[in-house]
Amino acid sequence: MSRKYNIFIYHHTHWDREWWATMQDFRIRLVELIDELLDTLDSDPEFRCFLLDGQTIVLKDYLEIRPENEQKLVRYIRENRIQCGPWYILPDEFLVSGEAHIRNLWLGHQVSERLGYDNLDVGYIPDTFGHISQMPQILQGFGIDNAMVWRGLGGPEETFKQEFLWEAPDGTQVFAYWFPDGYYVVDFLHFDNPQKTYDETFGRVRRSLERWTKRATTGNLLMPYGGDHRLIDKRLPRLIRAVNEDLKEFGEMRWATTKEFLTAVREEQPKLDVVRGELRRTGADLPHLLPGVLSSRIVLKQLNQIGQNALERYAEPMSALAWLHGRRYEASMLWKAWELLVQNHPHDSICGCSIDQVHREMLPRFAQSKQIADIVTEKSAQHINARIDTSDLPEGAMALVVHNPLSWKRSGIATVHVLRTLDIHPRTYVLLDAAGGEVPFQVKDAAVLKPMTDKWRYTEIAFEAKDVQGFGYRTYTLMKRETALDPKQLFVTTVQAAAKLKGSDAPADLRIGSNLLENGRLKVEVDADNGTLTITDKASGTIYGGLNAFEDGGDAGDTYNYGAPLMDQVLRTSGSPVRVHVSAEEAGYAKATLKVEVDWSLPKGLDETRRSRSSDYVACRLTSYVTLAAGSSRVDIRTEWNNEAGDHRLRALFPLGKTAAVSHAEGHFDVVERPVAIGDAGNGWPETTVLQLPQQGYVSVGGSGRGLTVASRGLPEFELLSDSRGTLAVTLLRAVGWLSREDTLVRVGGAGPETPVPDAQSYGPNAAEYSIVVHSGDWLEDRSYVQAHEYLTPLYGTLTDVHEGALPKDDGLIELIGEHTLLLSACKKAEASDSLILRFWNVAKRPTEAVVKLKRKPAGVCYANLREQPLSGGEIDIAEDGSFFVRAGAAAIVTLAVELQR
Repeated sequence: MSRKYNIFIYHHTHWDREWWATMQDFRIRLVELIDELLDTLDSDPEFRCFLLDGQTIVLKDYLEIRPENEQKLVRYIRENRIQCGPWYILPDEFLVSGEAHIRNLWLGHQVSERLGYDNLDVGYIPDTFGHISQMPQILQGFGIDNAMVWRGLGGPEETFKQEFLWEAPDGTQVFAYWFPDGYYVVDFLHFDNPQKTYDETFGRVRRSLERWTKRATTGNLLMPYGGDHRLIDKRLPRLIRAVNEDLKEFGEMRWATTKEFLTAVREEQPKLDVVRGELRRTGADLPHLLPGVLSSRIVLKQLNQIGQNALERYAEPMSALAWLHGRRYEASMLWKAWELLVQNHPHDSICGCSIDQVHREMLPRFAQSKQIADIVTEKSAQHINARIDTSDLPEGAMALVVHNPLSWKRSGIATVHVLRTLDIHPRTYVLLDAAGGEVPFQVKDAAVLKPMTDKWRYTEIAFEAKDVQGFGYRTYTLMKRETALDPKQLFVTTVQAAAKLKGSDAPADLRIGSNLLENGRLKVEVDADNGTLTITDKASGTIYGGLNAFEDGGDAGDTYNYGAPLMDQVLRTSGSPVRVHVSAEEAGYAKATLKVEVDWSLPKGLDETRRSRSSDYVACRLTSYVTLAAGSSRVDIRTEWNNEAGDHRLRALFPLGKTAAVSHAEGHFDVVERPVAIGDAGNGWPETTVLQLPQQGYVSVGGSGRGLTVASRGLPEFELLSDSRGTLAVTLLRAVGWLSREDTLVRVGGAGPETPVPDAQSYGPNAAEYSIVVHSGDWLEDRSYVQAHEYLTPLYGTLTDVHEGALPKDDGLIELIGEHTLLLSACKKAEASDSLILRFWNVAKRPTEAVVKLKRKPAGVCYANLREQPLSGGEIDIAEDGSFFVRAGAAAIVTLAVELQR
């Protein structure tokens, strides 16, 4: 042995709040654990310290049951005998948004601030199923310059070391430690068992340490002692002494903290390799990535996207705008909504890989979070509406106010709900813009439960709102016509020739015909034989065919891994016998929807051997509502079906029309490029190569004259197929019946208990929403991401009455000027000051800048970190007209603190 090693052992538990048992079941175990820990710390000064995982929610869960122990618990944290944090919960990184990660760290900070201790500044994320590319930048934004990771990377011990520099796409680095054998090490478990040999006790510890030396960059080794829901081991002081006696010539083990180990390694200043970007690797000697969680229980992902959008895109910015107009900023309510939502973000929760009861208990948290967000949004919008001067409206008129929760001027379809006490129809009512021009609109009955009212019967008014300013609004007037229009008139424009008043008029560019929708930009045709769509881009003449075909294959995996059965049978609606029926679901001047019904048959499940699909078939009707709006350059689709089949995967297919080498998918403050080709299928590996990939909102392929972007609401899994057509496959459903199974072909061993989870089969009604954007180049040059975000964040339509006010009918807070590549991800009031927080990120891998012009001249603007603390030297000059430059490096996250006169 050329050197003696310093062996740092940290005692810990990895606490899944809910997983193979419910939250309350695990909480009882947690209370018993912390009770015993406190008693042991009281009685044994040699029991040095214990890590309560990297999350603070364990403190909250414990103190709700044992509030009398708060003072003692906090004292031991201050004395560094208990460590926890910095997270509120340990999240899955790929299935929640970038802003959700920031709020998670904020919530962790709030717990420590409330209890009066300093949070642990270690980026402890040992068991997430891979790591996002921008995590180094997020951690550094909270003053955390390190990370401890496991899944998603590794390699031969000769070349891959346990310490490295992890670099985000913007160049931000953190010092990172990789667990060579994972965080779950219990080598002392059998030490007091007389039946165990030296080789099974001391020898096992020695072998682990010797193995780790080959990956160490310094003379320091780290031994985790603990694991999932592991309790404390009161024998540890004695056991460490016994092990040290055995390891005299090798090194010395000492009880330490993770921070002490990281500090010791850094003090030796080793030369470290740089690992860049996201960590999602599989390989011959890598830990399981468990990528099937991207599509397990899709409904959870959909509810999460709805909840995140409700907070990030509506409640927070609308509350901030109302605050600028004198309303109280509802910070406590918003944080409560975030807390409920983030409690669903642990990697065993949002991943859908827990028992059924756990996921049933997630649904009320999703619902309650969104209830708060919706109410805050509506109250904020009405506060602004009440200050708009509508006093010049005629008697009996209504003001329809359309709010834009995005940071750029946009046009699009707005919907407003009016109580069904008035007979509102284009024949008897007219809608006018601020200049007095008539705006075509359409109506339909709607049954919705809106916040703060017990009414549910409404008339939905839909129309194209044009040029609504960034973080602003535009007001329209709805009033009775002096003379009703001809009762024979049809308020639709037809493709085929039509008689006068029967579809011949064209007040907008939208037309509908047999199996056809068309506007000034797109022509959408439905194939009557298989139900697929053909979209023609009128500007370029490019035709995209075979869109929205469906593929269904067997799944003999579990909630952790998709695994095709040994003898799979993959069916496609573009090649299988199907029956198609197309009808006009909605037709009007603003938007039109075709209802495309595809009747199909699918195998009922797997056969008894689980090696093949069943020879029994069940009916499956896929109903796609295909919508094209006036002036729109995208096609929106909602597909519904009643799932009666088990153990299968259903995907929607979108061929580009030529081969594609790479995909670009929005991630977390990053658009990630990934190749289609795979170098090694992974034969013989612990887990085979992963073809399915994550996305946060949209994925795009294209270049050299053809481009295709698919945006989706809560469908985080896609695959770019290695076919000649560059086909994107977006997973709509993955139905399985087991938490974990040992017999899947794609993974060695289990990933959890072998427990049946029938709810994960997703029987019954299902739905998926997505949108197709065609363009002539790649996603960046054609800015297809703008269309994707407009789809994900519809305009917010409201209703107000006639009143005086100080605000004009058309207003906006922000304008970004220049050929920039900035997207705004957050608009909120600062936590500790009266500043407005604006957070941007650069979608491009090159620097960018823009002139920001606000409605009011700021008193001051500065760059801040993610904790909203001003950066040294970060003051920004403000021009006479109130505008200022914001600059962002490649893939950089930029947070601005803006002082505004309220």
